[in-house]
Amino acid sequence: MLDCSRNQIIGGSLHVAEVAKRAGVTPATVRYYARIGLLHPDREPDNQYRRFDYDDLHRVMFTRRAQAFGLTIGDIKDVLKTVENGESPCAQVRALVRKRLKLIRREIATLHATEARIQDAMDAWPAISGQAANDGEFCPLIERVDVSPRETACEGA
Repeated sequence: MLDCSRNQIIGGSLHVAEVAKRAGVTPATVRYYARIGLLHPDREPDNQYRRFDYDDLHRVMFTRRAQAFGLTIGDIKDVLKTVENGESPCAQVRALVRKRLKLIRREIATLHATEARIQDAMDAWPAISGQAANDGEFCPLIERVDVSPRETACEGA
């Protein structure tokens, strides 16, 4: 039973499967997070099973939410380190999310340009299809169509 007001798990700590179920992830994800240092489980002395506490569960849930904002595991480690140092990470998170949004916008612009080149090629293919390949050509559909990048309205984003 979870008692969030005291930040503890009532009746002890949690096994991997319990953390996974409560956080809505797979046990493999919990093990991975522990392996890379996002979580700090204890070991049971008799069988060496990992035992997680509320802080670990909270870290898993925070990590998933942060990933939904586009943060990388490295970003999340840095944010959690800031928290461990007793500092607020909010300015850091704003900067990371702003940087990620800029990258995503650039990726979207690249995808739009690729889409336009593909559409241009497909529009040109009816005039080319059925033509025999020249010596040294692999496929006229690819080699005879201009695929120069087109500028898009979002290029500088």
